[in-house]
Amino acid sequence: MLHRPSDAAVTGDQQAIRRHNITISGEGDITLLFGHGFGCDQHIWQHVAPAFADRCKVVLFDYVGCGKSDLLAYDKDRYHNLQAYADDLVAFCQALALKNIYFVGHSVSGAIAMLASVRQPELFKKIIAIGPSPRYLNDLPDYIGGFDTPDIAALLDMMDRNYFEWTDYLAPKVIGDADDTVHIDELKLSFLRADPVISKTFAAVTFYCDIRQQLAAVKVPVAILYCSEDIIVPLEVIDYLHQNLPVNHLVQLDATGHYPQLINPTAVIAAITKELVVET
Repeated sequence: MLHRPSDAAVTGDQQAIRRHNITISGEGDITLLFGHGFGCDQHIWQHVAPAFADRCKVVLFDYVGCGKSDLLAYDKDRYHNLQAYADDLVAFCQALALKNIYFVGHSVSGAIAMLASVRQPELFKKIIAIGPSPRYLNDLPDYIGGFDTPDIAALLDMMDRNYFEWTDYLAPKVIGDADDTVHIDELKLSFLRADPVISKTFAAVTFYCDIRQQLAAVKVPVAILYCSEDIIVPLEVIDYLHQNLPVNHLVQLDATGHYPQLINPTAVIAAITKELVVET
């Protein structure tokens, strides 16, 4: 049973904790903290997170501006880059007095966790990054991120003109199978739960980010979980991370597209479990 942390259950700033809609389930010496990607909220983990509540403390949250977070806490000027989200992550981990954190971050959450680990490496045992990227834009000829500037501009323009059209366009592409209507519809509902204005801003912050210079300072071990045929994160990005993160290893998941936690949650659960066993 998920519950909001009470004053007796946590220490630190309760206001900071509640603004992220934090929920906790399970108990154990290991903490599994799940971070969602752009356009989603903690519900994206509904097929994965419950599998660990019998052996770990499972913590779910929404980034400010997403899901059921405190939207009044969102400030466009503050959240103009990923560092602000990383600072929030550090702040509420400290407020919750979390220890031995295995951070499972999907998409841009992987980059956010890496930035947070540079600031407070002692918080994290390991980062388990699913489909992460340090930069989504191409920087030719030396770096292939997957997108050119006009691609991102067109995506943001579509979000601005017609958010519903954008969800209809993007969901099938990132799922990776236009005939998989069940998972496409599930992802579209996730997109539609988001505030369109904030979601567009988060999209711009995500797709224009560049944390390549910070990778060498990431001393926490990183497990890079990836799928084939991911239009958001091509294999060249995965290889770049493998070559530039000091301590990392690769795990290919039995899934296509950018959302394996929807397509094949069993494979994601198994991969996360293996990462826990390796360390414990």
